[in-house]
Amino acid sequence: MRDVFSSIMTDFSELLSERGVGVEWKGRRFRALIGSPSVEYGLVAGGFDPSSAVMVRALRADVGPPLPARGDRLSADGRTYKVTGLTDNSNWPIITIHAELLT
Repeated sequence: MRDVFSSIMTDFSELLSERGVGVEWKGRRFRALIGSPSVEYGLVAGGFDPSSAVMVRALRADVGPPLPARGDRLSADGRTYKVTGLTDNSNWPIITIHAELLT
């Protein structure tokens, strides 16, 4: 199983170097793939509030420890994102940071 994870890390690292964008978080820098924003609507008093949600995928070893937490801010390509969650399986080399594009 270790060989599979090593292969995934190598392939994903290569993909990040070719297609990834630089992300900054708490003074740290790492490369990640950022998905296209999707619009989500949350129910608030008086109607619905739209927000732009994105998924940021990066190698665990490049990001932390510690890993980003809900409410943290990330910046990439001149945009700022607020972390809304984290998909983290400690046995998997890739993490997914769920974030909201701040306007």
